[in-house]
Amino acid sequence: MKFIELKNDKITVTLCSLGAAIYRLIYDNNDMMLSPINEQDFDKEGVFYNKTIGRVTGRIKKDNKIILHGGPHGLCHQEFNCVKEDNKVTFTYVSLGDESSNEGTLKIKVIYTLIDNELITETEIIPDQKMEASLTNHSFFCLGAKDINELSLKLNSDSYVIYDEKLLAKGKEEIKDKYNFIEFTNVMKYGDIDNYFSLKENEVLLQSNKYQLKLITDYQGVHLFTDYFPDGVKTRLTNIDHHRALAIEPQDDKTINLELVTNKVVKRTSKYIFSKII
Repeated sequence: MKFIELKNDKITVTLCSLGAAIYRLIYDNNDMMLSPINEQDFDKEGVFYNKTIGRVTGRIKKDNKIILHGGPHGLCHQEFNCVKEDNKVTFTYVSLGDESSNEGTLKIKVIYTLIDNELITETEIIPDQKMEASLTNHSFFCLGAKDINELSLKLNSDSYVIYDEKLLAKGKEEIKDKYNFIEFTNVMKYGDIDNYFSLKENEVLLQSNKYQLKLITDYQGVHLFTDYFPDGVKTRLTNIDHHRALAIEPQDDKTINLELVTNKVVKRTSKYIFSKII
């Protein structure tokens, strides 16, 4: 693992070559994202903290097996090449067809750029043949809070994905105003969440008592996960091992065929803008 730092007078972000990840992000001298205290915990199987996920996000069925986030040979477990230039770090990796029984070769580029109080992420993927592929960053946000009950969320969504008994996406269900899914006054208001929400607008707001995150993305939606699975990893700010942060994963629609066209570049951009609540 190699760690690379980007820093200005607002934000210090430590990136990691393993999984082209965000290892730690500090704004106003506070941790904004869930970060393991022990660097070696970052390499554990099933630990997805702030890593690039793929070749296919979420759960898919492959050869009669359920594979989560690319499986044991997914992108989050791969060592990326990296180059730093001024306020930008570019990670590159070539995913070969024999990884996790995938077919074809996928060229991957993940770019992080730090500008003022914004961290911008850009992904580019190029397949050498038709294939199924979709990437995300499995970002866990705490915004300086010690547990998830201190967080509130706002998004404009008209539908969410429903799943079968094996947690595979099987369709979408309309969101009705009476359920108040557009604005959570508290992230845990409706209990634990592990769902994909389509976005009518490309903006998501997350707040703690002191800070706000504005996410602007050109993905079709976001997957939300309330960190309800204890993983035994010690993280900064808290001694608990679950319900510490909210994962917000920008993704394209899980119910639409994700098959890519040969040699066609697919690009996605997300901006994470941090500010103080006055």
